[in-house]
Parts: sequence; C-alpha cells; structure tokens
Amino acid sequence: MPIEILDVVVRVGIVLATSFLFGIVFMAYLRVRNRKMLLISIGFGIFFVHALIYIPELITEEWHLILAENEHLLIHLVALIFITAGILKD
Repeated sequence: MPIEILDVVVRVGIVLATSFLFGIVFMAYLRVRNRKMLLISIGFGIFFVHALIYIPELITEEWHLILAENEHLLIHLVALIFITAGILKD
C-alpha cells in the first residue's frame, strides 16, 4: 500500500506541532515544578509519544501498528483527561 505525500506531510506536521507544544509545556513544568504543570505535560507527552509511534509506518511497510479507531480515541481521551485535570487543579 503506497503512502501518499500528503499523508507524510500531515503526519510529520502533527509530530512537529505536538513536539513544539510538549517542549513548551515541559519547559514550563521544569521552571515551576508544581502538580498542575506536571499533569498538563503528561497529557501533551501522551500526544507526543502517540504521534512518534506512527512515524516509522511511513518509512517501512513492515512496521504497521493496527489500532482500531476506538483505541486511538481512548489514547486521546486519556491525554485530554490529564490536560483537563491539570487545568482544573487549584
């Protein structure tokens, strides 16, 4: 199954965007060191790792993780719960 150039651009763009956001939030956590920023950075870290896991799928055909749509939604829900808990903390 050939992967289109648009798919590559979108996935790399998502990884760059989530890495940029995770970097900003994690640097803020390192500066402040409170539980609120820890929860928010865990949520963005989950998004970042989830995006990174699917990059090798673009390079080789053998690396193909098959997750159902519900499992993707569950990963996103867990990340959003951490971010929401961090925002609502205090």
